[in-house]
Amino acid sequence: MERFGAADAARLLPARPLDMDKTDRGRVIVGGGSVNYPGAPILACLAALRSGGGVVTLLSIPSVCAACASRLPEATQIVKDSGDWLEAALAAGAHTGAHPTAAVVGPGLGRERPAMSFAVEMWRAWGSKSPLVMDADALYALAASPERDSLPPRANAVITPHEREAARLLSCSPEDVRRDRLGAARSLADRWGCAMLKGSGTIVAAREPDLYGRGVFLTPLTPLTSLMEGEPELSVPGSGDVLAGCVGCFMAQGLSPFDAACLGGTLHGIAGRLVRERRGLDGMLASELADALPLAIEVLKSNAAHKGREEFHC
Repeated sequence: MERFGAADAARLLPARPLDMDKTDRGRVIVGGGSVNYPGAPILACLAALRSGGGVVTLLSIPSVCAACASRLPEATQIVKDSGDWLEAALAAGAHTGAHPTAAVVGPGLGRERPAMSFAVEMWRAWGSKSPLVMDADALYALAASPERDSLPPRANAVITPHEREAARLLSCSPEDVRRDRLGAARSLADRWGCAMLKGSGTIVAAREPDLYGRGVFLTPLTPLTSLMEGEPELSVPGSGDVLAGCVGCFMAQGLSPFDAACLGGTLHGIAGRLVRERRGLDGMLASELADALPLAIEVLKSNAAHKGREEFHC
């Protein structure tokens, strides 16, 4: 299995033409939030903006959108009751631009029936060429859906499970996943699409099309890598929401699911390292992680031309 480091990530950073406008930076819609979890989708929106996203929209209930308006006025909003989210999301995804709108579904979603239905229907109905990131309770919705066996894999999706979520998606135990993280990542990719199996040494696995017309399957050449960045400081509440927003941003800018997952995961890890070096291991906030993403991007840019993989440092 390959290892993916900062020097690899630097080669994936999107170009920044001098004449670009905000729509050239990509559109991201974040669908999530609930009464008990209002902050999670705001963190995802913040991360998408801090990663360089252009138009970032929160789709959520009124109370969550009100909280976002005071915390993150740069994000636009679609204010709807959860039972009305699907139609609103599909309408927002119809925007034209350099790249299709990316959707990030799941941060703070909760497990009420309308929210669970929204996640499953987004998996089915979101545009076939439009990027999709499924995180947190959206993964629970896929695993728990009575329709799960009929849900097709998506070539343009990234799922971001930790070990317990991976176990639900694979109908096995967390111990099974822990014993064979590599095999679990391959199985997740084969069943669902590009998978980020989070944890110590996050593994990214992607599905590849069968060029001989036999469907989609994993081959020995399937992209499969372990991310070199990422330390214990990332294990804080909201860290996964930041990661999801970051990955969604790069998918919105035209990167493949696999490349966006590798780049987003690496920047997430570098951002954590930057905050730890400034503030220490304990007490990090996920919002600090998101706020460090622009500096992490600059670290990649400034080091890319003259640092090898082993020499690369902050």
